[in-house]
Amino acid sequence: MFSEYLFRKVDNSPLVIFRIIFGLLIVAECWGAIFTGWVQTNFVEPHITFSFIGFEWTNVFLGQNMIYLYVLMGILGWFIVFGFAYRFSIIVFSILWSLTYFMQKTSYNNHYYLFMLVSWMMTIIPAHHFFSIDSLIFPKIKRLTMRNWVPTLFIIQLLIVYVFAAFAKIYPDWFNGVFLQMKFHEYGDLLTTKYNLIGLGKVVSSLDFAQVFAWGGFFFDLLIIPAMLMNRTRGIAFKCAVAFHIFNSAVFGIGIFPFFALAMLIFFYDPVKIQEVVFPKKSFMMDRSDDDNLLTTRRVMFSYLMFFYVIWQIYLPVRHYFIPGNVFWTEEGHRMAWRMMLRNKAGEVVVYVSKPDPQKKGKFLKREKVDLTKYLTFKQMSKMAVSPDMMWQFARYVKYDYAKNGVKDVKVFVDAKVSVNGSDYYQFTNPNYNLAYTTWSYFGHQKWIQPTPKELNLSYFE
Repeated sequence: MFSEYLFRKVDNSPLVIFRIIFGLLIVAECWGAIFTGWVQTNFVEPHITFSFIGFEWTNVFLGQNMIYLYVLMGILGWFIVFGFAYRFSIIVFSILWSLTYFMQKTSYNNHYYLFMLVSWMMTIIPAHHFFSIDSLIFPKIKRLTMRNWVPTLFIIQLLIVYVFAAFAKIYPDWFNGVFLQMKFHEYGDLLTTKYNLIGLGKVVSSLDFAQVFAWGGFFFDLLIIPAMLMNRTRGIAFKCAVAFHIFNSAVFGIGIFPFFALAMLIFFYDPVKIQEVVFPKKSFMMDRSDDDNLLTTRRVMFSYLMFFYVIWQIYLPVRHYFIPGNVFWTEEGHRMAWRMMLRNKAGEVVVYVSKPDPQKKGKFLKREKVDLTKYLTFKQMSKMAVSPDMMWQFARYVKYDYAKNGVKDVKVFVDAKVSVNGSDYYQFTNPNYNLAYTTWSYFGHQKWIQPTPKELNLSYFE
């Protein structure tokens, strides 16, 4: 049975190594976010944040204290590295990281989401049972093995990430190189103007160059996990993964994600071989107990929970197929779906407010333009211009702000135009739709979003 496979004992050396790398990446991510000014830009300077819908209450944490919070998360990262107070450290970190993840969408990144998922996985994984301070202080917890569900869960999670990243690339502007050419053109100009490498700059800026990497990226995402699972191809697959992720790190500047993804590949290797290389003095004898082969009710229940988690992880990336409209246009179902580095969007947005006419009951005064700079940073304005959920949230914030200043029941209208991958600008919202009293359909379609322009050609299937 599958449950018996999940609870088979294997050497825990890969888990210990991953715990150490994971902790170091936490330190790099959290303290790096402080020193690069990322925390300042996203949590200290803004008056409001565009949180995930339902988490608007997290605005109370904005300000200088967010820097201290990131310092604390970095310290917890060191605790995780050394396996000190591990359970406490990983649970507190998971809570704090989830808080920061749900607090803002302006700088949304898929690796923040993956980091959160893995953090919560680590709260139930016994990564501190070997080569840790905890196992020195409390020898009774020391173990040489882990259950097979641990590497299996990591492998399934990576499979979901890569496969859906590949599926998301199946649209015209990916395979024809249009999107990537826009990215590479910047580097081509840099090579030409700064380093005088005119020939190389032309090659990097060319459509052919972009198409090579577009097709290569698609096949990498689609095949890397199957290749890592097979002994014959694992070596070359790992080398390809290193080259792919280092290239992405250098060109696209996507933080720790490349190194995080590479670290998770350790679970594809034979645990005993890893033990022989990294912990040669570790006993070859597996921990044994009388219940090793027992299929208890608790284990069966855990198997079902793991199954439902996987189903949920599969549902999130496909949910946009159940929502009318193209996700490249509507953005509905884009987040938490491994839709990574797929398109370039730009927008123009104007927000209007119409106040109730104090002289005529039921009538409203002429619309007046809202000064966005009064509320938002430039980065927030740019992101809101292409994100319908942010438009809706901002409309409600404006309504509450006017009410706070004595003007109740205002109407808020958003007039937005959007360009996809360098296209012309098309009307994105219905400018006559009052968003101040509109409910948000989290897993459905927003009626005030205009239909996808046929000229954009965003799908092979439409």
